[in-house]
Amino acid sequence: MNTLKLNVEAREERGRSKVRKIRNAEKIPAVIYADGNSRLCTVPEKDFLELRKEMAGSSTLVELNEGGNASLTLIKDVQRNALTRKFVHIDFLEVAQDKEFNTTVRAVLTGESVGVKLHDGILQQLITDIPVRCLPKNLPSEFLLDISELNLGDSVSVKDLTVADGVAIALDENQIIATVTGSAGGRAAAGAAAEEGESAEKGAAGES
Repeated sequence: MNTLKLNVEAREERGRSKVRKIRNAEKIPAVIYADGNSRLCTVPEKDFLELRKEMAGSSTLVELNEGGNASLTLIKDVQRNALTRKFVHIDFLEVAQDKEFNTTVRAVLTGESVGVKLHDGILQQLITDIPVRCLPKNLPSEFLLDISELNLGDSVSVKDLTVADGVAIALDENQIIATVTGSAGGRAAAGAAAEEGESAEKGAAGES
């Protein structure tokens, strides 16, 4: 289990003007959801940016410290300003150490496909987030898939994932995660050949 820590401050203020004041103080308003309840807090913007760098897109649990009280959470949603791209709101979901929960884990492709490298193939990743259910201690940070041996027409599926004990994947094992399709050059040549065939057929029809 990969866990990072973040200090937050409880808040009571609601309303647009109060939230604007929080953001002007370089803090981010947030909500912590737990067992059907919720509580408000603020997160120092600088600390959250550092946290995001450390997470680097992996599935990571965040231990929130609220004035000495610790709670284990997942970041469920973040909102950004469309123009400035600054974070304007965060949703945390509290999880219990002894209870399984549902989340997603990123599928990361490693290596360079032989079909891409030698035969001008096109790599397509059809699934990037894998839905899982597990205890917090069993949460993988990511799933790594080596695609080095993939040639044209080859693929990797859910069954090719290395899954630790205690982690259940909510996808059919035959569902394709990534595949290498025919080359762009081959597709263009096939298209040109088809067009020539159609033209020849039309010409023959005209002669008759």
